[in-house]
Amino acid sequence: MSKCGKLSEETIASFSRPVSSSRPYGNRPPRRYYLIVCEGEKTEPNYFESIRKILPKEMVTRVTIEGTGRNTLSLIDYAKQEIEKRKQAGGPPYYHIWLVFDRDSFDADDFDNAIRCIEQKSSASETWNAAWSNEAFELWYILHYRTQTGGALSRKAYQDILESDMGRPYKKNALDMFDLIRDRTQQAIRRAETARKLLADQPFHNQNPATTVHRLVNQLLRYL
Repeated sequence: MSKCGKLSEETIASFSRPVSSSRPYGNRPPRRYYLIVCEGEKTEPNYFESIRKILPKEMVTRVTIEGTGRNTLSLIDYAKQEIEKRKQAGGPPYYHIWLVFDRDSFDADDFDNAIRCIEQKSSASETWNAAWSNEAFELWYILHYRTQTGGALSRKAYQDILESDMGRPYKKNALDMFDLIRDRTQQAIRRAETARKLLADQPFHNQNPATTVHRLVNQLLRYL
């Protein structure tokens, strides 16, 4: 068992909460400060930076995105250091802390334990969340074009699928991926939610193909 213990029933239930239909991405949430710490140094930060730029002016400065080159549990330490730096500098505290990482080839226990630890760090003053993908972030892109629920999918197949669906070469560190697929985002959110529900009874490392990136994307786009 992880040293962080088991996930609470409330946390597990949060993975399957439906998207509000009153507005495209749900009602606007309170304006909070975000720290988004990404495992990747380019792909994920570039995607989220594109979203940050289209947010209302009062939110653009409230979202900090970091690409670290770190993985799984080490992301937690990095985030804690950034939170402490912010505190020491006297800046407004981060309320939403999101860690973005992939399963890739990492050990199953490391992957599962990282998710458990992150989800259990939330408090009255901070909300911690994991935006994970199994196997890789590009699965989120694929879900913009197709439902992917027919069994495990290797990240080795991602590029061929994306290029077939997009009708163009896929560039891993592209700056314009959000813009290219933006009009398909709501479909992708629904597909990601469906995939998670189908695999929710499995350990995280066995939930393939699955991602929770849609939870962060939906939360940010609700400010529009």
